[in-house]
Amino acid sequence: MSAEDFLYDNHVKYLRNHLNCLPHHYSGQDQNRMTLLYFVVCGLDILGALNEVIPQNEQKDIIEWIYAQQVCATGTENLQNCGFRGGSFAGTCFQNNQNHIDKNDFGHLAMTYTALAVLRILGDDYSRVDKKGIIGALKHLQQDDGCFIATAGGSERDIRFLFCACATSCFLNDFSGINIDKAYQYIISSRGYDQAFSHGPYLESHGGSTYCAVSALALMDRLQDLPNKEELTEWLLKRQLSGFQGRPNKSVDTCYSFWVGASICNLHAVEYIDAEATIHFTLACQCKKGTAGGICKETNTYPDILHTFMALSGLSLVGFNKSQIAPIVPSLGITQRAAQGLVIPK
Repeated sequence: MSAEDFLYDNHVKYLRNHLNCLPHHYSGQDQNRMTLLYFVVCGLDILGALNEVIPQNEQKDIIEWIYAQQVCATGTENLQNCGFRGGSFAGTCFQNNQNHIDKNDFGHLAMTYTALAVLRILGDDYSRVDKKGIIGALKHLQQDDGCFIATAGGSERDIRFLFCACATSCFLNDFSGINIDKAYQYIISSRGYDQAFSHGPYLESHGGSTYCAVSALALMDRLQDLPNKEELTEWLLKRQLSGFQGRPNKSVDTCYSFWVGASICNLHAVEYIDAEATIHFTLACQCKKGTAGGICKETNTYPDILHTFMALSGLSLVGFNKSQIAPIVPSLGITQRAAQGLVIPK
């Protein structure tokens, strides 16, 4: 398959339609609207269609909605609550400059990461971001073993949120909220016998958690300290069959073209990816029903915005169709254009 087989216009239309209205299938993801917005906006940016299909006044409206989800500090008593929530699902008023914060109102690390990513993509200058509050919250959310919980209200704790903390710190150009040595040790403790990484100690290695580990190390400028990188790279490369799988003996899935592919890129081994196989599998997973657009997790299924964004990112990593797909920063999940001016370790 070639660039002629890439349904560019359909994918732009698909993402734009999801910005207008989410299908009912996403109703259970209401608390994750910020991340869903990230998939759509960043996907359009990768396609170079952001300004073409989202007018400037609508981009400003999106920015205002994001700031309306910010939980700001009102002193030192609620510093751990700071960040961005996933949406207005809790019945909060639409206020983009909030002065009163409910004591049970919490930011969420993943939503803070994706909120800052979208603001960056849309050209916001972060002048209204409560940077001091977010950095203070990171100090509260990091646990004694170096891991992070997602929210001060109590949540899961694993390597995903450690990555989100690192990405957030990179966007704000301030890592003072993270104990980097403890974070590094937690990542090392989450490494398996196969030299890949899991969500935490003594769990199964996985392509997604390996991405979080490798990208966090890259953003903290500690990737050079990681031993046995060749063995890790080999494990990642062995995940490619046609597309990539997340674990041994599992089916291939377009999302892993990003999770695994970006990890390989961070380890400076992108030339060992079978780019032709990645492209062939991804294009085969495009939705070809009329002009609907979107990319599915595998062939003969339905598309969704997560797999569409991840698949486009995977195509970007292998340099497919550079006239229509922009290059991305593997460790941050945004385009190189959007990342201009950020301090990102090589």
